[in-house]
Amino acid sequence: MAEQQWTLLDPKVTIVNRKKSYEISKQKLSSIPYFVKLFADSDCDTTKIELDLDKNSFDNIVDFIVNNHLSISMENAFSMMEIADYLEMDDIKQKYYDCIVSNFNIKLLGEFLDFYKNREYPENFTENKVKSFIEKYFVPISNTRAFLKFPVALIERILKMNLVVSYEYQIVEAIDRWVKFNEQDRKQHLPHLMKFVNFCHLTEKEITRAVFKETKNFTGILANFGFHFHTQQLKEHSPHACQPEFCQSDCKSNRHSYKSLVSIYELGEDEIEIRRLSRSNNWTKSYQFTRDETMSTSLIEAGHIVDIIYDSGRKGIRIDWNTKKFRYMKMFGGDDSYYGQVYKYFAHDICTDSTHFKISNALTASSNKRFNIKRVESLSLSDKLEGICYLDGYSSDCHGVGVNRSSSPQYYFPSLDYRKLSSCEFEGPTQARSCLSSNLSSDSKSQKVLYNLTQQDFSRYSLRGEPRNKGPMIEIRSPFVVGHGNGTDVSIALDYSFLKDFIGSDSLDHIELISHDNNMLIVNKETKMIYSYIEETDHWQFMTKIESSGKMIAIAFVYFPIGSE
Repeated sequence: MAEQQWTLLDPKVTIVNRKKSYEISKQKLSSIPYFVKLFADSDCDTTKIELDLDKNSFDNIVDFIVNNHLSISMENAFSMMEIADYLEMDDIKQKYYDCIVSNFNIKLLGEFLDFYKNREYPENFTENKVKSFIEKYFVPISNTRAFLKFPVALIERILKMNLVVSYEYQIVEAIDRWVKFNEQDRKQHLPHLMKFVNFCHLTEKEITRAVFKETKNFTGILANFGFHFHTQQLKEHSPHACQPEFCQSDCKSNRHSYKSLVSIYELGEDEIEIRRLSRSNNWTKSYQFTRDETMSTSLIEAGHIVDIIYDSGRKGIRIDWNTKKFRYMKMFGGDDSYYGQVYKYFAHDICTDSTHFKISNALTASSNKRFNIKRVESLSLSDKLEGICYLDGYSSDCHGVGVNRSSSPQYYFPSLDYRKLSSCEFEGPTQARSCLSSNLSSDSKSQKVLYNLTQQDFSRYSLRGEPRNKGPMIEIRSPFVVGHGNGTDVSIALDYSFLKDFIGSDSLDHIELISHDNNMLIVNKETKMIYSYIEETDHWQFMTKIESSGKMIAIAFVYFPIGSE
């Protein structure tokens, strides 16, 4: 009798979702805003409710309603957010949003953008911030496995953005990698995707290489776009500025990100000044920033948030161009550090191996997987995370009396797994400076050049790799072809006589070695003097000297967001 009275007081409601039926008490459903509104509508039949929601996700919701049990995973997060949004279960929606934010990575990019296409983005993950994240890190993102698996619609959506690249040909390379991952099915998309390349930003060599790619689809692309260049026009053409008289405004993208050389000074404990080098070679444009430790440290931030990485990649400053605030960045550590986030969001999806190369006297390859990185001297995020390190067993010997760490062999890692740095040393005097630059060689092959400076010598290593297929990624064949001629010169010792006096110290802490407009610069932050390296003649040429009372923190090559003037 009591059970019959309870049934009358709390009647069952039949819910039919697609082909599956559920019997749920009305009282339990009354905790769900969607059903509350339904029950309040006197015109609605509330004894049987029909829905058309994802079956597995709705099973999860029913389990929560009936048993107060909820399964949270990345596999069901977007579907569950959609159902929670439909049923107006904001608390449940927030749980899955928190799950997505905590575990977001480049593999989820397409689903994330699709889910929020016609919805309001969360405050900490706005569309503007997500787009800015893609734009800033496009080059390494385009080297992930996930990028190669993106559908053509997502690739097109990305190519329409104001992508940050060092040179426009990186866009061509990204498209080429994506097409070749499944060339049989994707080659039909190549002509359309190439329309998003600003050919007027390419050099003559790059245009020639793009036109005469291995695949026949590239042939005639320029003619189809109205690019009827003559050799003389190409020679006069600036690769850094769009010239409508040449491209006839056929560029499908208005991408025009640019880099500038900046010098950073410490004016006080909580104030810095950034000066920007003008075209007339003067440091006349000045910006001052006040320290604010409450600034977000997330990599997923709006375009006016810029990270300046210096000290061979071991230090960084975050600046906000809108509020003129700054904070020093935590570069290493857990998921909240700069490189921790880089690894979490996309670098974990870039193919890495254990290959490392000794660069002290001879560049010889090693594939011994049992190694421990002891200390990082240089770290760079270009197409991959790469670095120059000391390995355990060598650098530890350098703590002995009278032993110089720089005399121990250094190793170059062309593809570095960030997890290997968990037990590294990041502090202490700098014993080496390095600089990596990439360009097209005379025979139109990608070439990376490594310059390495120690307290004893200055050397150049030409690293050229032939592509091979390794799983889903294009990898570099080991060992690298090093040097020139027949490849027997594994390294080239450069003139060190000038540098010895220029450094003027037993430490390299005050020295920066950076790449700027395909040139290499050396900076003495104590004397505030900058020289550029002339590779053809192997000598250093005076560039500029700065007279300033502020302590120079760094010289860096920085992307300026559009409209930051």
